[in-house]
Amino acid sequence: MDQSVMNINAVRHAGWSEEENKLLWETADEAQLKGLPLKQVFEKIASQTGRRPNSIRNYYYAQVRQREGCQPPAPRFVPFAEEEVTALVEQVLRARAQGQSVRACLQEMSGGNHSLMLRYQNKYRSVLKNRPELIGHLVEKLKEEGVDCPAPEVRPRLHATPEQACASLTQAARSVTDGELIRACEVLTRAILSGRTAEPHAVQMDRLSVRLDLYRLALSEKTAAISALCAAADNLTVGLKDFLIRPEEEQKRLLSSFTREMTEKLGALEGCISAAQGGNGEMQE
Repeated sequence: MDQSVMNINAVRHAGWSEEENKLLWETADEAQLKGLPLKQVFEKIASQTGRRPNSIRNYYYAQVRQREGCQPPAPRFVPFAEEEVTALVEQVLRARAQGQSVRACLQEMSGGNHSLMLRYQNKYRSVLKNRPELIGHLVEKLKEEGVDCPAPEVRPRLHATPEQACASLTQAARSVTDGELIRACEVLTRAILSGRTAEPHAVQMDRLSVRLDLYRLALSEKTAAISALCAAADNLTVGLKDFLIRPEEEQKRLLSSFTREMTEKLGALEGCISAAQGGNGEMQE
């Protein structure tokens, strides 16, 4: 075990350290880039820190909600201006010429904003794939300035086969252990793989793509609701444990404030239970 992991383990019972936070977000970012499930992230962090995967999961989603609550919602579907695209690509190319990775450059540009970093990343990949003339122009411009900037390579994007996509969807549904969602995904995969429809291939794929997106949305919402429920239950448990370990005299003195605190946490827990039990309405296309 290297020194950084030992340092993390040494402080794991005293709350999340800056080192642990950095490890969590970097591992989550890397998993998202590779298309890996967050469950693997939590298990990996657990093996490196000694924390329980469930506790890591609860902390992660609590931090996600806190970040979203502290920041104004980002506007959706706002396109980049042409000068923004040019500046973004040029800055990445300059960073690569200095030996910095694309990921590190984009993280620095986003100032630690995870959503903004992903937006930059998606735009850079899109330009790399679809606008080779812009890449070539900027590479030549930098070379004229004396910046040794090799042209970046475009890596072909691997597309999953229908069988692989269906297996991945069903596996994700089973990880949530929601019976109705699992059955819906199984019906969808059978429809995709059976090929019973007589519609033209393009129309068939469009319809299946829409349904797949809707099921993914339902899965994401159910996962978020369950994660919020776990976090609320964990919050309640922590408060109870903290009170029960105190001396009896201190318990008597704090009983009134403890009762109010538990009432609030129970209310939050009930709200999360209702949210987790809801959302089972019929899916609409």
